Amino acid sequence: MISQRGSVTVELVLLTPLLMILVLFGIYAGRASEALIQVRNAADQAARAASKGSRSQIQSTAIQIAERALKISGASCAKTNIETTVISQGQDSAVLVKVSCEIKRHDLSLLGTRPRVVSASSVEVIDRWRVDT
Repeated sequence: MISQRGSVTVELVLLTPLLMILVLFGIYAGRASEALIQVRNAADQAARAASKGSRSQIQSTAIQIAERALKISGASCAKTNIETTVISQGQDSAVLVKVSCEIKRHDLSLLGTRPRVVSASSVEVIDRWRVDT
């Protein structure tokens, strides 16, 4: 009869790289979903704050609030981009804030992934009774 001693060890040695890649992929997927939630939250907060402030400071308010929201949440972003636009929404004006984030991946180089950017946008009607015109 042939001995089976050591076969579990050999199988584990062969499966370890696959298991490590699976764990790294799980970390990457978690970072991607976390970054998307953080970016959505930052866009919502920035649009809300910009819609309630003065028209002359819409851009600076939106950028400041979005950056602060991403910083407080400990965003998993390597690079961020924040765009603010005033759009027409029927008879009213609205603020459109787009926030994009490149996911950190410097410690996941074993996966060989390309840079992934998540983005979100939010629109808030400008409160015409509270802002200067």
